[in-house]
Amino acid sequence: MPPRIGPRKPVRLFLAEWRESRGLTQQQLADRLETSDVTVSRWETGKRKPDDDAKGAIAWVLGIEIVDLYRHPDQPSADALLRDQPRDVQDQAFRVIAAMRRQTN
Repeated sequence: MPPRIGPRKPVRLFLAEWRESRGLTQQQLADRLETSDVTVSRWETGKRKPDDDAKGAIAWVLGIEIVDLYRHPDQPSADALLRDQPRDVQDQAFRVIAAMRRQTN
């Protein structure tokens, strides 16, 4: 039976978790973004969504990539783990992943 297609689950931003992991208050983040703490609060609660420019600024202030905002800071993605590694380490990781995929197919 084909999977049921339903409404999309809203995409969550882990803004508060990233802010806290960097030791910033809402006011400190707001100051660095040249906005208000109320705006930051609304973003964190989901009452408002930051636009793409704001997401870029948030990521820059937090020292992360925009895509990282969509995951919890305690659960790094493979991309995040490999981002700052030397090319030979990245290549080795890709070979391991490819071998694992061959075993499951």
